[in-house]
Amino acid sequence: MGRFGDARELKPVRHVFTLLCLLILTTPVLGQERLRTSEGVISFDASSPLEDIVAVNNKVNGILELQSGEIAVVLLIKDFKFRKKLMQEHFNENYMESEAYPKAYFTGTIVDFVLDELGTQNQKFQLTGELTIHGVTQTMRDSIQLRKNGERIICKMNFVVRTEDHKIKVPRILFKKIAQEVNVRAELGLTEE
Repeated sequence: MGRFGDARELKPVRHVFTLLCLLILTTPVLGQERLRTSEGVISFDASSPLEDIVAVNNKVNGILELQSGEIAVVLLIKDFKFRKKLMQEHFNENYMESEAYPKAYFTGTIVDFVLDELGTQNQKFQLTGELTIHGVTQTMRDSIQLRKNGERIICKMNFVVRTEDHKIKVPRILFKKIAQEVNVRAELGLTEE
């Protein structure tokens, strides 16, 4: 028997060492399967001929699973900023009831998404999933544009949200001031964290 014991006693140690090396070497590869952002931007325009109602939220969180094309986006309603403070108060208290429904979120899938086929020019994909606003979930089917920008994937969307679909009540007296179909724009710069 040698100084370090029998060679059979070293086999488990070699296996553990090999396993640790494999885990260390594959960790960067595993980390690249998901891209994220906490600084996405979503804006909406609910303007009418009588009133400009525009707001921006630049604290949107998003995540994209590169293998499956699954995407999730979440935001806090109170993070929407308006030009007029009074509009922001009415939006949060009277329409969105952000104390009761603090978040809006989307979960879905980018259909036929293949990372290796994505280039630096915008490519259009179909997006399917569920959009939850004001505590009401609706099925959503729309398009999304994707492109690579260095290590980032840029996602852009334009879609319409109908207030009645999410049980957002607008008093009749304000129907002419607030659009019933709200134009929404989203842009997420997703990257490895």
